[in-house]
Amino acid sequence: MLGKFFKPKWQHHDANVRLKSLSSLAGNSVELIKIAQSDPDNDVRMEAITRLQHLPTLVQLGHTSGSIGERSRQRVIALAATDHHHDHLLTEVFAWLQNPALLRSIARDQLRGIKLRHQAIAKLDDQDLLFAIASNDTSKEIQYIASTQINDLEKLKTLEKIHGKQNKRLRQHLKEREDAAQRFQQQQANIESLCVEAENLGQTERWLQDKTHAKVLEQRWQKLSKTTDEAQQQRFQQALANFQQRLQTWETLQAQQQQQLTEQAAEQARLIAEAQQQAEARAQAVQEQREREQQREAAARNQRQQQQTQQQQALQILHNTLKTLEAHLESEQYSEAIEVHKSLRENLKNAAHLPSKEQAFFQRRLQALAPCLREIQDWRRWGTDQVRKQLIETAEHLRADDALDPQERAKKIHSLREEWRKLSQLEPGQQHTLWKAFDANATAAYEPSKQYFAEQAQQRTANLEQRNTICTQLEALNAATDWEHADWRALQTALNECRKQWKVAGTVSHKDWKSVNERFNNAMDALEAHFKVERNRNWQERTQLVEQAKALLDSPNTSQAIEQAKVLQTQWHITLSSRPADEQRLWKQFREPMDRLFARAREERQQQQQERNAQLAETARQIEEQRQYELERHQQQRAELEALAVQSTHTKQADTSADEQISNRSTGELLCLQLEILLGLETPTEFQAARLKYQVSQLAEIMSSRKDNHAPNTHALSVLKQWYALGGMPATALANQTARIETVKQALQLL
Repeated sequence: MLGKFFKPKWQHHDANVRLKSLSSLAGNSVELIKIAQSDPDNDVRMEAITRLQHLPTLVQLGHTSGSIGERSRQRVIALAATDHHHDHLLTEVFAWLQNPALLRSIARDQLRGIKLRHQAIAKLDDQDLLFAIASNDTSKEIQYIASTQINDLEKLKTLEKIHGKQNKRLRQHLKEREDAAQRFQQQQANIESLCVEAENLGQTERWLQDKTHAKVLEQRWQKLSKTTDEAQQQRFQQALANFQQRLQTWETLQAQQQQQLTEQAAEQARLIAEAQQQAEARAQAVQEQREREQQREAAARNQRQQQQTQQQQALQILHNTLKTLEAHLESEQYSEAIEVHKSLRENLKNAAHLPSKEQAFFQRRLQALAPCLREIQDWRRWGTDQVRKQLIETAEHLRADDALDPQERAKKIHSLREEWRKLSQLEPGQQHTLWKAFDANATAAYEPSKQYFAEQAQQRTANLEQRNTICTQLEALNAATDWEHADWRALQTALNECRKQWKVAGTVSHKDWKSVNERFNNAMDALEAHFKVERNRNWQERTQLVEQAKALLDSPNTSQAIEQAKVLQTQWHITLSSRPADEQRLWKQFREPMDRLFARAREERQQQQQERNAQLAETARQIEEQRQYELERHQQQRAELEALAVQSTHTKQADTSADEQISNRSTGELLCLQLEILLGLETPTEFQAARLKYQVSQLAEIMSSRKDNHAPNTHALSVLKQWYALGGMPATALANQTARIETVKQALQLL
């Protein structure tokens, strides 16, 4: 009975009592959560959910069906505006939060979780609000997310001025939007141009050109049709339809006219053909005779003209050559004058068809110039011999110079021989004796260079062998490799080593270089073909890892996504690397979602820690409330016991008959035995036998009492009250029982 008196009202069997007691419970209390989850009365649960402020419980209940789930979802919506500690839960049930005012509030609140704000911003269509968020928010992520929802390009440019230097993604988004706008404008301009051109078809009545142009326009329109709207499609198709209709009318008319013209032309052609046949027969004989006479006259005329032209050309050449000869003599260019004189004599000898008068003129002029030319030739012969002697001396000097570089020596000897050859052309047949001396010295001087070049030739042969060996190694590497199970790193190392050896290998002869270089390139290309396949395969494999990493960002389970990310990291293997810039770009794409995922995990851990701290604080508060409640209960119990003790003193001091005192003594001893048995206390020695007898006699009832009564102290209070209610009894018995009751009181105060 006393246990039922102290039982909390929220556990009362009456639903109305439990419903009224809800106002005394805290919104996050364990009691209110328990009522909302499992109270047998639906109205009590509904009211508890209305008062509940523990968002995790509300989210859990919101997933149920019926009125409980609906009321829980409404309560989540009501708390979502102010609860900042469970944003990660709200992201999972964001579909419930479709209140426009709530979404605007979440989107503006910089204390809310990034992911929740991202979802809220994605639902906004208020351009001014989006611009305000993107302008004033300190989070670069939110700046970028809000900017992607803004349609006004000018506002985006304003945002770029505000945050562009610090927010690279926002700056890149603006550039992409500007590029898209430019592409859209260009597409619209192209569409408009095509529509105008289609509407102008047939206006100039150049039907055949416009017919071809229409097909070209249709091909161009197909490329742009995906970006056109319905009105533009109708406009273009209508323009083509109008043109096709007018074209068909024109083609029909042209066909009719053509048929008439064909018939008329056929008749006229028949008449003309008959007349022409008659006229041609008459004129043919006359024409043939006339042509034969004209051919004879033309042949004679052409022959005379050719002869005159040849004479004039030959005469002009002789006069020009004579003038050149006189000019060289006047300017003392004697070598040139001698050559021109030879040429003039040859031309005059070949010009036998010239008139005798002209030939006599040139003969007189040549005879007049002959003494001067002979003198010049004598002087040139003497000068040529002097130069030859100098060349012999130079060759002797080169022969004696041992310090001269072999290649430089060869160049100088070649130059000397080239000068000797030029002199021989000027004065052939005049240098036989000097030539022997010159050739002997030049040959002896060239001997060191000859030996040097022989050594170089041997070295080039050795270099050729080395390069062929490298080619053989590459070809053998290609043939011996199992490309299905290739060790790409070892192959890359071997390839790089061969490339280095090829680079440092010496030169080879020009005739050998083309073939050996082609062999090397072919071997390298054969290997590179396999490398390219593997490089592309590995690149595609890692590109898929990048896409999988990006997909992890959409996973609601962050811890599971983290484990999957770690697995992806172990799968990132580079068998053959691409260009460093491309590798760096791909690695950055792979790491970026990883970094964002780990950052999200840290944020969630922080939120979870905050929730645990809040839960610990709530548990501590509940423990403290329970402790205070127990303390108050004990104080109330002690006060009640003290009051009963005072009342019992007055009751037992009242006048009582001897029979009543004896009855009260027996009853009191029985009650003391019951209290000592209930509380497990020692019974005085003189009452041990009575206790055993009582226990045996009441064994079944005691066992039943222990089974049904889970709180012996509560039943003991009831028995104690019965003892306090007893009247007077003998003094000795009262003193003895009072001492035993005091022991019981102390035991009850400790419980």
